[in-house]
Amino acid sequence: MCKIEKMRSPLTLIWFFAALLMLGACVPQRKIKLLQEEANVKEQGVADELLKTIKLQPPVYTLKPGDILSLQIRTTTPAENNFLAAPATTFGTATDPLLTGYTLDENGNLNLPVIGNVNLLNLSMPEARVKVTAALTPYFEYPTVNLRLLTFKYTIVGEVGSQGQFSSLQDNLNLIEALANAGGLTPFANRGQVRLIRQEEGLAKVYTLSLLEEDIIGMKNFYLHPNDMIVVDPLPAKFFKENILMNTTLVLSLLSSVTLLFLRLRQ
Repeated sequence: MCKIEKMRSPLTLIWFFAALLMLGACVPQRKIKLLQEEANVKEQGVADELLKTIKLQPPVYTLKPGDILSLQIRTTTPAENNFLAAPATTFGTATDPLLTGYTLDENGNLNLPVIGNVNLLNLSMPEARVKVTAALTPYFEYPTVNLRLLTFKYTIVGEVGSQGQFSSLQDNLNLIEALANAGGLTPFANRGQVRLIRQEEGLAKVYTLSLLEEDIIGMKNFYLHPNDMIVVDPLPAKFFKENILMNTTLVLSLLSSVTLLFLRLRQ
């Protein structure tokens, strides 16, 4: 009987350590569930309390050759005299906005029917809207111009919900919004070292950003540029879980099975 008790003690230790591993991964439900009636969780935020004010630095994107623009015009000019009402494409009924947009030529010109070239090179989007509106004024009554950049693309890879290349109609997209479009971060994403790869002046420049610091909101690189690439690396814990922890659990299960089998054979 003593021998059996001695054999059971290693088994008890095995299950004890296995239980510790499982308990360490537990998170109380009250810290996860949203919109609780009485959360009763320590260190909660106070409603309507202003914690900090951070000055934003949104980028001023300037138009370049090859950019594709969506041009929509509202005017009091009769429809039969609106020569820009039809989609600027020869692709029939295509609905892809890139096929119905206007591409800036190698000199940055926006070529419009009847009006001709309107040079938008190195202009910001607000400046381009003003210039296009001025070019349309002699031909339309009270034109209102809606100009959007269609070639704002970015790529996100790594520890996110959905990797891939994404497009945006915003010209002031920030990092948080971009990650949200990619399905958000996985539990094992390294939020302290998110890499941003940007093409500038013929070079690929790599920046490291930390989502753990709220001051990132006020940094210039918080806002994306077209063709940016975001790389979210995994935490070391992912390697630990997928390799060490998994193998340890397998070994513990094997040892417990062997121990139980040995005990039964000894009885």
